[in-house]
Amino acid sequence: MEPTQALLLASIKRIRKEKGLTQKDVAEGCGMLVPTYSRLERGGSNPSLASIVRIAAALGVAVVELFQSSDIKDRSLAQKLEMINSLSETDRGIVEILIDTVLEKSRLEQLQDVKMKKRLAELERVRKS
Repeated sequence: MEPTQALLLASIKRIRKEKGLTQKDVAEGCGMLVPTYSRLERGGSNPSLASIVRIAAALGVAVVELFQSSDIKDRSLAQKLEMINSLSETDRGIVEILIDTVLEKSRLEQLQDVKMKKRLAELERVRKS
């Protein structure tokens, strides 16, 4: 899991608990099924920008707060998110597509890496037998 995604998911969970909300509360608040939200919070799926915006609204926080932690040193991502918020709806849509594409690319690369490791392990077993 990428550091930014880990920060995002940890923040979502932390804020949800600080506000005394259940996963069901947040899922309903952002129009998701509870299993879908639960999987997202555990890191089982990558949230789209639209989902992040809906989750922030359900938690009653600004999107930028989901990318902040008390000890974060690099605020550039938070600043960029604030700038994205000020874009037109069309431009935000373009940014969302770009982010979703990069996240999907990363997910596919991770899957490919897992498959390659399995194949190499299988080849090693065959070589030893």
